[in-house]
Amino acid sequence: MYDDDSLYWIWLADKCGPASKSFARIADRFGSPFEVYRLEPEEIDALDFISERLKSALSQKSLERSYSILKYCKQNKIEIISYGSRKYPSSLKTLEDPPAVLYCAGRLPDFDKRLCIGVVGTRKISAYGMQTSYKISYEMAAANICVISGMALGVDAVSACAAIEAGGCTVAVLGCGIDIVYPKAHAKLKNSICRNGAVITEFPPSEPPNARNFPKRNRIISGLSQGVLIVEGNAASGAMITAERAISQGREVFALPGKINESNSEGPNALIRKGANVALGSEDIILHYDFLYHDAIDYRGLKKSKHLSDFKGESLEKYGVSSEVVYGAPVPPRSAGRIGVNDNKISSEPKNEFLFSEKTDKETETEENRSEEHGSDSSERVLEGLDALTKRVFELMPIDRACTPDEFISSGIGIAEAITSLTILEISGLAVSLPGGTYMRK
Repeated sequence: MYDDDSLYWIWLADKCGPASKSFARIADRFGSPFEVYRLEPEEIDALDFISERLKSALSQKSLERSYSILKYCKQNKIEIISYGSRKYPSSLKTLEDPPAVLYCAGRLPDFDKRLCIGVVGTRKISAYGMQTSYKISYEMAAANICVISGMALGVDAVSACAAIEAGGCTVAVLGCGIDIVYPKAHAKLKNSICRNGAVITEFPPSEPPNARNFPKRNRIISGLSQGVLIVEGNAASGAMITAERAISQGREVFALPGKINESNSEGPNALIRKGANVALGSEDIILHYDFLYHDAIDYRGLKKSKHLSDFKGESLEKYGVSSEVVYGAPVPPRSAGRIGVNDNKISSEPKNEFLFSEKTDKETETEENRSEEHGSDSSERVLEGLDALTKRVFELMPIDRACTPDEFISSGIGIAEAITSLTILEISGLAVSLPGGTYMRK
């Protein structure tokens, strides 16, 4: 669970940061994180392929934070799977920005021998999306396929519940620390996923669910999967970002077709128009991989599941997931529960295995009060914490009308970059998505 270099992998991951394109070059060049740790200032300065910021970070040798993280993980049975570990998924090593470490609660499947399919989509799920994502995910799990999602509201949560109900394996990739429940309502689901698969993240304990984390998280969902199914989402949804990452990583993309006049169908229908595989049921995905994974697929389990895979509301509610259709409804207030966290320090106090507590009522009330602030001071504070590209997209957004991602091309911003930034602005509360794949300032 912990090798001799775990401490130094944590240190290197902390210095490089999530989704670093420099990390793999450093790790592959030096082999061991300890070799990087022991570099002298002049040796660090001679590394011409990294930024000045990273050179400065690598010069900071304190291990206090790394010790705290390691101690917390040991006492709470959180596995640390480093880039140098034999358990590290080989599929992630093909990425240009692989995670340096994965914090894992539960038990990871053997990604190298098992077919894994990512299932993602809108948080504002429709009845159609709920029924189809549940049925397809249930049948894939019954066929011994690992279902991977982000544990988000909507499609992600439904697919995870279906996989668990089928007695299969599911993995959730978080955009926050392993000790944080986000969204807060999914505490029970998180515990269930840990017992039937794993919850993983590259973000260290105590890392909050910041808006900029989710596009980074999405590359791991697609990176672990042989294929990704997009169930519902408008043309500028976060699911489309995952689809773009899957394509860039050489993964197959499957899309569930929908009504042409529905906003939630824009994303999948657009992908189909561009050549994505049409998924009318689980067989369309499973048979696509029969040649490579025939022996790993349980066709007998698939056949039996056909009589059991119809959606049932109680199948979600038993895991604390709402079975009410929320298509077109506003996203619930952003809040998260955490344990063992105190500012940037990590508590080493032991907790019950896989037991994740929620925030106190006072903390939740404070967050809700903050979300109701509409003054310019509040918006400016949120904007200050965003990256330069997202700030620029916000500044370019019209004040008096909605806009589409392709309107930013004339300013030198690619559509994928615009979609990512607009999604971050939506999660941050600075913009709102509207029908037709458009966005507008709040």
